[in-house]
Amino acid sequence: MSEEPIYDAPDAQLARRVAALERLAETQDILDRTEALAARQRQQVEQSRTQLLEKISRTQDDHSAVLAEHGAMLTEILTILRATNGSAR
Repeated sequence: MSEEPIYDAPDAQLARRVAALERLAETQDILDRTEALAARQRQQVEQSRTQLLEKISRTQDDHSAVLAEHGAMLTEILTILRATNGSAR
């Protein structure tokens, strides 16, 4: 009676397992690089968001100042018009 090998073609099975482990390592490397890229992109988005909010805030401050200035000019104009209309009567 001859002994049968425990595995058929053990070298081929070992080669398939090594190849599978190599593919797994490559996949893990791709995943790690993808996660690092996503983290950098999230950081860039957050930085852009912060810059945009700062710009919006400055713009709102500028607009508020312009509106206050226009309001003061309108008040002055109304005062002059009232004084002019009061003298004309």
